[in-house]
Amino acid sequence: MPHDARPRYRLAPLLAVLFSVIAIVVLFFTGVAAQQLSSKQPVAAAEPTRSPTKPPARPGLGDKVRDGKFEFVVSRLDCARTRVGPEHLQRTAQGKYCLVSLSVRNISDGTRYFLGRAQKAYDATGTAYGDDTLAGVYANRDTQTFLEKLDPGERVTGRLVFDVPKKAKLTTIDLHDSPLSRGVKVELTSR
Repeated sequence: MPHDARPRYRLAPLLAVLFSVIAIVVLFFTGVAAQQLSSKQPVAAAEPTRSPTKPPARPGLGDKVRDGKFEFVVSRLDCARTRVGPEHLQRTAQGKYCLVSLSVRNISDGTRYFLGRAQKAYDATGTAYGDDTLAGVYANRDTQTFLEKLDPGERVTGRLVFDVPKKAKLTTIDLHDSPLSRGVKVELTSR
């Protein structure tokens, strides 16, 4: 063997041991780092500090609200009747009638019709009630009815009539520009 080859062979085992130690140290620290990352709980983003306030109140009696091409103002709720209409042409409720007095204004550029059947009232349990159109005709006999077309800017006032169980208490009404519109909810209870 040549004289120069010996130191190379002596260094080879030493280098192999050194590389093995380095590999073990790297694997150890990689495993520790991975374990620490997996055990950490995600930190939630800090929420801005808010002063304790009530959520915004839903519109109520007397407030102007809009849905689509109509502006509504609900003025009154009367649930004290079991009959509506003139003496010989009365309509009797299965439970009791709740009359919701409101105005509807056309805020569009074209002629529109207000549809009572697109409106829903809700009681405290969330039960929905549809408009009783025939009772509405009787209840609106002395006023301009909702059956007439509304020209741009024109306002009509009248009452929607809901036949509800005697013990039900209406809390909100969902008013719509049309049966497919998003709607706007109005509180029917006093604030």
